[in-house]
Amino acid sequence: MAPPPAPQRLYRLRLRLLLVISLLVALVVVSGIATVLTGLASRRAILEAHDLEVASRRAALLSVTAREQYIHEAHTIILRDRSHVEHHDAWVSELGAKLAELRPGLDAEAATKLDDIGKASRELSRLFSTAILPAIDRQDWHEVHHAHDRANALVDRMTEHADSLARHFDERAMAAERRAEQFIRFALILATAVCALAAALALIAGRKLWRSFSTPLASLERVAERVTAGDRSARVEPVAAVELAAVADAFNRMLDALSRTEADLVASERLGAIGRVAAGVAHEINNPIAVIRGYVKTMAKEAEKPELREELSILDEEAAACQRIAEELLMYTRSPVLSPRPVQAEELLRNAALHCDGAPGRAPPVLVDAEPAFITVDPLRIRQVVVNLVTNAREATSGTSAGDDIVVRGRQEDDGYRIEILDRGAGIPEEARERLFEPFFTTRRDGTGLGLAVCYGLVTAHGGTIRAEPRPGGGSRFVIDLPGVLIDGARESQERA
Repeated sequence: MAPPPAPQRLYRLRLRLLLVISLLVALVVVSGIATVLTGLASRRAILEAHDLEVASRRAALLSVTAREQYIHEAHTIILRDRSHVEHHDAWVSELGAKLAELRPGLDAEAATKLDDIGKASRELSRLFSTAILPAIDRQDWHEVHHAHDRANALVDRMTEHADSLARHFDERAMAAERRAEQFIRFALILATAVCALAAALALIAGRKLWRSFSTPLASLERVAERVTAGDRSARVEPVAAVELAAVADAFNRMLDALSRTEADLVASERLGAIGRVAAGVAHEINNPIAVIRGYVKTMAKEAEKPELREELSILDEEAAACQRIAEELLMYTRSPVLSPRPVQAEELLRNAALHCDGAPGRAPPVLVDAEPAFITVDPLRIRQVVVNLVTNAREATSGTSAGDDIVVRGRQEDDGYRIEILDRGAGIPEEARERLFEPFFTTRRDGTGLGLAVCYGLVTAHGGTIRAEPRPGGGSRFVIDLPGVLIDGARESQERA
């Protein structure tokens, strides 16, 4: 024996959609944050490279400034006067200012080289002022030549350090540019990876979501095609998606309602046809039965033997039963014409109890417990319904103890009135209660199945409902609800006037 199929695991489409959208949004956010961070880092590296290139050019200018300082010293030696001393001092000051501009943000190696340039510039300036200029004034050319050699060595040292500092800045600028390129490359790789991951996620999730939608919708389509083809038993299989399961359940309920409606229509048409035929038959046989009863009663009066009178009485009773069936058929097939008017509900129910078959006081007795109220109904039709229900209750309780009374109860319900008929009979089986008010359905051997159907038609003609329920403790309880029939005090006084 094959094992039963495992139950479907329910899920919510909105949660799946929310999860997919959240993942895509998270990927976009992560990609955006990473792109912004790498962009900022790349921008910082580019700005750093630019600053280092500027610093490299400034470092290169240090070499030019150092040579300008030396050139004015050389001019002083050549001209053998102090005409270039002022220019020499200006270039010394300019070199000091450029060294001060380069100092912020330098690492230890670059700062050391910068300090060496400044130290050599100061030594060169001191050599110019303490050795070269006094030797020129003394015309000691040997000392001038010796001091010039020392100055030339200092200038070479300054230019060497300036060139080394420029190369240092160039190397750092190139490293910063490489970092910027790496950041840009990383951003491109990350963006490509995120796009690929998002595309893959969208493809996988899209396929799953499409199957989540397409499978139930295809099932709905197949069932609709089967129903269109005439298969009224087709139903949508259980759906795992909670949202679509509600649609499938509503679709199945609609098909159930459609099947019931169709069955009711077929039954109604069948009953209508039967009713029309039965009404015709009842109309045709009602007159002959009346003639037969008339002759039977005449014969009973003229009969001399008691046996013959008893037999004629039996014939009259059977003919009366046939006549009652014919009248019930005619009443069922005709739409009831109501003549509503204000009546006292308590008096109406007591009058109906008095008109029941059998004299008052016959076991089981009928007790009326009605709340006084004025209602607008057709009193003859409502009395007919109550009499029919009380008669059925009396037949259901025949043979029971005298203490099991039949109760006719009346109560106000909002703007309406409720009538209840309660008995202590054998009760009505549950399967019979569902068909109790159908025409030609009866649980009695001698019943026609039309009495309760006529009651149902009369109550519904008043806009009310009638139902049968089991009575607590045993027996049956018929409940008639007549909404909107209650008359308030002001209207009651006007109607009575």
